[in-house]
Formats: sequence, C-alpha cells, structure tokens
Amino acid sequence: MVLDQKLPDADGVELLQTLRDDGFNGAAVIITGYPTVRKATTALGSAATDYLQKPFDTDRLRAVARQVLKGGVSRRPWKFLWETIEKRYGFRNVLSRDPDARRCYITAARVADSVASVLIEGETGTGKEYLARAVHYMSGRCEGPFVAVNCGAIPDSLLESEMFGHEKGAFTSATALKKGICEMAHGGTLFLDEISELTPAAQVKLLRFLQERAITRLGGLKPIEVDVRVIGATNRDLVQGMRDNSFREDLYYRLSVVPLRLPPLRERQGDVVLFARHFLREVRREMGRGPTEYSPEALAVLKAHDWSGNLRELHNVVQRSALIAPGNVVKAQHIEIVPRGATAQEDETEMQPLVSLEEAGRMYIRRVLTHTNNNKSEASRILGISRQTLRAKIAEHGLAV
Repeated sequence: MVLDQKLPDADGVELLQTLRDDGFNGAAVIITGYPTVRKATTALGSAATDYLQKPFDTDRLRAVARQVLKGGVSRRPWKFLWETIEKRYGFRNVLSRDPDARRCYITAARVADSVASVLIEGETGTGKEYLARAVHYMSGRCEGPFVAVNCGAIPDSLLESEMFGHEKGAFTSATALKKGICEMAHGGTLFLDEISELTPAAQVKLLRFLQERAITRLGGLKPIEVDVRVIGATNRDLVQGMRDNSFREDLYYRLSVVPLRLPPLRERQGDVVLFARHFLREVRREMGRGPTEYSPEALAVLKAHDWSGNLRELHNVVQRSALIAPGNVVKAQHIEIVPRGATAQEDETEMQPLVSLEEAGRMYIRRVLTHTNNNKSEASRILGISRQTLRAKIAEHGLAV
C-alpha cells in the first residue's frame, strides 16, 4: 500500500494504524510533503514499512517498492529525516556568494539553538520564512511544531481568539474549546510574518504575551504557560514605524533581540545565476524532465533584470522558462520577463504587447499541454487550475488534444 499522509478527510498515518488494527498486515509506504520528526517516528515506529518525501521521481518509488517487497527495509527514521531537513532548511546548503547575506546566515546559525527572539527584515520574496524555518530546524526545538502566521490576514476583531484561543461558550458561536496559535506552537517556534501589519491594539496583546510567556483563552480564567520561540518578519522599516508611532518601540526591542536583514536580490547580483541554476535543478527534479542549463545569452538576460520580486520572482521566471524551453538549454527567447521601469523611460505606446492577453494565455496552455504530453492532470497542476477549468479553456481556445 502507498498512502499519502495528508488526505482530504483524514491523516494517512492514523488511517493506516486503523487498518492495522482491523487486520491489514501488508507492507505500506507513507508519502508526504510535510516531514517532521514526530510524524516520521510515528509512521516508521508503528504502522508503516517505509516513509517517502514528496516530490520524488518514479525511480525512487520503484526502488522503495522493490525494497519493501523483498522485506529489506531498514527502519532508520532519524537518519532519513535529518538528511531531509538539512537538505531543505540546513545552513550548510544555503546559497549565497554575497557577504551581507552570508553574514546574516552565519548569525542565524549561531543563535539558532538559543531561545532569543529573532526579527527578520527584508523585501517581499527574499526568503524570510525559509530562513525562519532553517532557524527552527537547526535548533533544539526541531521536534516541536513550526507555526507560521500572516499577521495581516487576521482581522483585529478575531485576533485574541486566533492567537490565544477560546473556551467553549466564550461567545455565541464558540461551541467547543479552541486552542490558539500561540498554544499550538508550544514546544516549537511561532513565526509571525508581516508583523508590521498588526494594529496598535494587537501589538499590545502580543507584547503582553512576550513579556509573560503565558496566555489566557478568551472566556477562561486560568493562565496557561506557553514555551515558544518567536520569530518575526517584516518587509517594512520598523525603525521608521517607531518614529511615526505606527509600531511600538517596546515591542520592537522585545522582538529584535537578534535582528537579521536579508538583502534584496538586486544588491547581490552574484547570486542571480547561482539561484537560477539551483531553481532549474529543483524544477527539473520536480517534473522529472526539462532543461539542464542556460545559454550565455539567457544568463545575460537574467543578470540584467532588477528582480524587484526577489527570489520568488526569479523562481517563477525559471519555472516558466523550463516549461517553455523544448530542449536541454534555456535560451534568451525562453525567458519571459520585462524589465521594470521600462515604461517610465519609454513612451507607453511603444510598449504594446506582441500578442493579446487572450492569445498569450492560449499559447501558454498549449505549451504546458505539449510539455506534459497532453496529460490533463499534470497540466492542470502546473497551471494551478482544476481539470474542469482546463477542459473549458481547451474548448474555448479550440486547442486540439
């Protein structure tokens, strides 16, 4: 049996354990895209025969299946899991030739195993959450949860309930006890992204939590001690925020015991090619095929762009070019980016697109279908739409499949 850990209506490990209890004694492999020490230990220690992390290619799955069927699987969850974690989040594999970025990573590595609060500053797309996860997984809290929260996405009216939880009956719709985000992060790391978006009232509540390290659920009477390491992140200048009174000074100093700044990609031009090649390898590994290198002209295009969207923008461009390029080499014509600021220097009438937006969409869908050999499931996954929507688009654009 090959069973996904994250199912629409159940947990794969729990389901497998239930099947074991009901008498199923066949070999089983749990696959997951969200490995943690606790999940791996549960899967390998009780119910599963082996544990495989997504994404993986079919050769890897075949090898595991052969090993399982021969009864030769060695249960070594710790070795597997630490290799996975270090590969994905470990500092030893952090990519950068830029001295400022490297200093940031070195500082993060040195403080990872402390309990000090960390504040990561950097523009959107510079990899703030990636760095926060690296700090978590390289710390003694790696077995605990990593709970990420976008502070700008929580309405102020719901903040207290979301952050600290509520007791049953605390308000009309509170039909059951609910643990808050802070309590769910107990024993691990609480990552507060876009912390500059918190309202003044929310900042006061967060400051109290950081000072007391305890929460009281809405409608509750008894304080609950919570052991969490807090990492904040922002794409805004909080020092300026303190000057204009939009961010509390005492909260800033509570959070920035260890301040880290991730420089934008335009300040680390030597990293553009490094990351572009790394992302290309990632995309090829995920798709199981695709180009392996860039032409010199393509690299020149990448280095000339200002990358205001930073690593996130670069990753999207690399993924798109890998889909479009027909051979093993990504060429300049496969890189579809327009330098920002061009419209400020050129007349707007000279910047008309070569094709209409509708035609560009039709061409892109056709390229993805060609790339996937008309596999609609794979094409809809790449395009980020449902199969039903893809079928409608195919009919709308008159694409022969």
